[in-house]
Amino acid sequence: MSANKVEQIAMVLAVEYEQEQGRQVTDVSGNWGNVGSEVRDWLAERHKDVNRLTCDLVSRHPDGSLARLIEVKGRGGQTSVSILDRQHSAMLGCGEDWWLYVALECRTPSPKLVIVNQPARLPWYRLDGDTPGTQHGSPRVRDEGHWHVGQADILALGEVVV
Repeated sequence: MSANKVEQIAMVLAVEYEQEQGRQVTDVSGNWGNVGSEVRDWLAERHKDVNRLTCDLVSRHPDGSLARLIEVKGRGGQTSVSILDRQHSAMLGCGEDWWLYVALECRTPSPKLVIVNQPARLPWYRLDGDTPGTQHGSPRVRDEGHWHVGQADILALGEVVV
């Protein structure tokens, strides 16, 4: 199973969970143009220190008000989770509004979805940015550092919902 398939499974689990909770979800993983100006205005008003928001899903309450900014990570087995510098900055700047959803064991018939409120509480550790020609082809990504956290820490702080 490819890494893209694992990420697709993770996104489906996250969207289904949010919908089961009665929330409306917008996938912004590929294009922030999918969100309206109210999200940008909300961000500017509530989180003035965040200059670039990054997440995969924007979740809204049934009345349309913003509920959660969600970063989704999928893992095929049991492994650590990593985020980029820009995701780490958004996590710190948005506090309780930024959530981490981690789908574990996506290569099995029974993946688990773990949700973490305020993931900044996890013991993240930073690795330096990649050097040109490594696994990440995008110049934007390869220049960023990566922040890692172990699966045991995610399970200890998060809630398994699926």
